[in-house]
Order: sequence, then structure tokens, then C-alpha cells
Amino acid sequence: MKAAAIAPAGLAVLLAVVLAGCGSVSHHVATDLPEPRRIAVLPLAGSAPNSLREGARQLLHSRIQARGYQVPELAWVDQQLAEHGWLRDPARFEPTALALPEVLAALDADAVVVGTGLDESSFNWLVLRRHAVHGQFELRNATGGRYWSADHTAGATGGFLLTSGQVITELRAQGEHGSSMASLALVDELVGDVVETLPRGRDASPPAGEPFVQQITVHRQPTQDGGERFVVEAGAPAGATVRFQLEPGVDGVPMAVSATAKERFVGAIDLPAGTNPQRLVVSARDAFGRKASAEVRP
Repeated sequence: MKAAAIAPAGLAVLLAVVLAGCGSVSHHVATDLPEPRRIAVLPLAGSAPNSLREGARQLLHSRIQARGYQVPELAWVDQQLAEHGWLRDPARFEPTALALPEVLAALDADAVVVGTGLDESSFNWLVLRRHAVHGQFELRNATGGRYWSADHTAGATGGFLLTSGQVITELRAQGEHGSSMASLALVDELVGDVVETLPRGRDASPPAGEPFVQQITVHRQPTQDGGERFVVEAGAPAGATVRFQLEPGVDGVPMAVSATAKERFVGAIDLPAGTNPQRLVVSARDAFGRKASAEVRP
């Protein structure tokens, strides 16, 4: 379509349609539901590329935390979801299909952010250019109640007929239109506008309970090839991510929850004959990124 083919009246109608999605955030806060203290941000759903959805999720995490809420790390949330069989493919994750009571219990959270409809759209007709990101967000508790919800579109509009002769500026914008940086800028605007409608948390105190590592034990067992199996056990907070390393040479061996206690973790590794590690370090990282470690001679 050529610019000369659009009559002024037609352009006005087109602009009205394009700009209809812009404006203030449509949101609601339920006054009859308790304010959550600990909020977990689930993977977001929508037709936007997975990388863009993940970027929006990271921004939601940091900005909700900045508003005075306790927000577990995304990697920890994903680990819990995966261990319970709720997260197999992040690109196809559907948060509305989850059983919220079980999810909130596993995440030890008061509410979860359920994000749907995170979509990116654009068109470029030279005379009119539009790039937008849209999303719907809810804060839901174990009963399914919606403490907060928001619906918003962030967009950028331009075009030769809208720039009053600033051709160079518009040509540059045309070249940047739809780029990943342009998309992320709109996501940043979208999330910033949306989170501003969430009431500030009234209790910004840090999460209770510091991480710890204690009661480390090591069992060395001979293997059939003449080497040794090192079986490591340690105490750490329930839900923590626990790993051990043997120095020199062995880093980041994951430890699983023991069958006997939620605060007991077990891991094992087989080492070849002649290996003589001098140091064993067990580290624990809790849901909020706080760390603790302890070491013994293996």
C-alpha cells in the first residue's frame, strides 16, 4: 500500500484502531482477600517467543521483589515444578492447568503470578508502523482467588505520515522495528506499568531461617574397577539446592533429598583408582539465593 493511497479520513480511522490498545493498565485488586507475603512467579504462557517470555518473567521477579514481597528465585521455582512433574517443556507450559493448592504447597508460597496471553505483534506499512507487546497477569492464591489482576499493552507507533518530515529518524526506527532490543524495551515497559498497579508489600522482612550445612558424612566404597565410590550425606534446609565438590577435580555433584528426612541430602560419585581428594565441600542454596557451605576431609 502506498502512502498516497491513504486518505486523511482513512488514516484517522487506522490510527484510532492502532492506538486503541494503548493507555493505562486495566487492573483490579481484591479487597476481601489477604495480602500475600511470599509470591512465586511461574513461567509465562503466550504466543511470544520463549526468550521474550522468559525476559518478562525475570523482570516480574525483580520488580515484584522491589515492591516489598518475598520472591523465590526462578531457577528454584523451576526445579520444584520439574521435580513434581509440572514443568516438562517451558515453551509449552500452561499455568492455568495447574492444581494451585499442590503448587503453592510445594513452593511454600502464598500466591503465584499466572501470566497468560503474552503476545508480540507488529506491522510495517512505511506510512504506519506498529510494534506492541500484550500480557495478562494474575496473582492467585491456593483457593484460586485473584488478589490482583492486570491487562496491558505496551506499543510503539510511527510512520512517515506521523513524523512531520523527520525522515532520517523514521528510517532509523524502521530499521530497528521488531528487533530483539525493541521487543525487550516494550516488555520492560509492559512489566513496569503492570507491576506499578500491584499494592506495595506491607511486610518487607527477609525470609525466616538462614541456610545451613551440617552433619556431613562420607562413606567410601570400593568399585569393581578398583576405584572408589564416595557417598556423601549432609543436613540442609528442606527445599534447598545442595551440591558437593571434592578437591581437586570434582565440582558440583547434585545431592537429592534422602528418603528418611526432608532435611537430609545424599549424593554419590565414582572416582578412578589413584584419586586422592583432600577436601570435601558441601554447599546449600535456598529459594532466595542465600548460601551456606561446610567442609570436611573425605
